[in-house]
Amino acid sequence: MFTVDPQTRMTWFQPGSLEAPWKFQMLGMLFSLAVYNGVTLPVTFPLILYQLLLPCGSPAACTIDKILQLNSIKDGWPDLAKALEELLSWSDGDVRDIFMRDYAFSFEFLGRKVDHNMKYPFHPHHMRPTADDPRERAPEADLVTNANREQFVRDYIRFLVIESVKPQLEAFQKGWAICLEPKSMHFFTASSLRNLVEGTQQISIPDLQRVVQYDDGYTIVSPTIRAFWTVVEAYSQDDARRLLEFVTASDRIPITGYENIKFKILKIGGASGSLPTSSTCFGNLYLPDYGNVETLREKLGLAIRNSKGFGII
Repeated sequence: MFTVDPQTRMTWFQPGSLEAPWKFQMLGMLFSLAVYNGVTLPVTFPLILYQLLLPCGSPAACTIDKILQLNSIKDGWPDLAKALEELLSWSDGDVRDIFMRDYAFSFEFLGRKVDHNMKYPFHPHHMRPTADDPRERAPEADLVTNANREQFVRDYIRFLVIESVKPQLEAFQKGWAICLEPKSMHFFTASSLRNLVEGTQQISIPDLQRVVQYDDGYTIVSPTIRAFWTVVEAYSQDDARRLLEFVTASDRIPITGYENIKFKILKIGGASGSLPTSSTCFGNLYLPDYGNVETLREKLGLAIRNSKGFGII
């Protein structure tokens, strides 16, 4: 249903996806429900999706032509944006002779590369590996030249963002509108809407420490709690996100701030070599009373880095 950029890890709709549109509508509805209920989602979409979710005529929205600019895809497809910028700025001869770039939209589908001639409408039949009938495929594209390179870039962005994923995008937008009054979207920019849905991935350990609660024998001055924060304060952002997800099921800070995070550390009995466990429904971290910092560092790190799936530690 989706592709993931290898550099940014951002998600986008799979061009020509074979999945039924109702599945994308259901996902849009789940996004809508999450916003309605104030739930932050562990997803990462480029900003342009949220621009396309804003209603037409909103003061925060733009026309489609203004949305589909090179700057609009830089956060989701930085390598592509850089390549298109280089194509536009090239001044040493005709790009046709240097770049030899077809006037085609390129993407991966079912494990193979597809080059679709953008002079023709996008149609799934054009991608069928068994489509030997020339009528099923768009003709091969001409090369991009200095004369048409600006139009090529505009067309490429349009095919990337809209034309190649139109059924999926329209179904998602339909689901998105189920729980949300369109007028309420007028209060948002694309950036603030993304923050509302996805939260913030940058985690401040001091701010998190300020809202954490303690119970079942632990207090803020307990030796194990002091050791816990000594370990966590040295965490990278990746490990800080793993810890937050381990306890709360989300690696994001909600737009409403740290005060709305449920994070409580409770003492749990058992062998000193036991791993920490959690109950994400309640935001509880069950932390054994380790005798030293090194043991806590080892056990907590092992728990947060191996908490997904059904593997055996």
